[in-house]
Amino acid sequence: MRRLRALLPAVGTGVLIGIVLTVLRLQVEFAWAWALLGAAIVLLLGLHLPDDPRADSPRVRVQSDYVGSDVSRLAWAINLRTDTVNEAVTRRLRATLRRRLLWQGIDVDDARCAPEVERLLGEGLWTRLNGRRTTIADVREALVAAEQLAPPGMAPPETASRNADDSSQRESRA
Repeated sequence: MRRLRALLPAVGTGVLIGIVLTVLRLQVEFAWAWALLGAAIVLLLGLHLPDDPRADSPRVRVQSDYVGSDVSRLAWAINLRTDTVNEAVTRRLRATLRRRLLWQGIDVDDARCAPEVERLLGEGLWTRLNGRRTTIADVREALVAAEQLAPPGMAPPETASRNADDSSQRESRA
């Protein structure tokens, strides 16, 4: 029924154009060819196309609880224009440094351990990480300090993969 309703204006327009052009004494073949063309145009104009090009695409379930990965959130927290980092980055760095210093037996909240914290992290780094405008250079220093404070069994990711490759090559040679 819907299709019939969509065809009625097109057929009506085509018949009207054909009759008018025939009355004007145009050749019958040309009159009805123009009538078919007019009907096709009206039919195409009557099509209801979706405004959104994704309307007919397969539906992908959107997870409403997904807010992005930690890496993407941290990447957006770095402002290269002002050379500063957001609180999310400094909070993450402080937690990592605090945990690694605790492995060394040093509590950053203890005033008696402040000289040891300064020696291991660098002059004023812990204060800058707790300040308002932590810079990208401070983040780099903190990452270097965190790598140096890593426990002996914990190798950086590059070294760990290289060591695994070396051991697999040694096993294949034997």
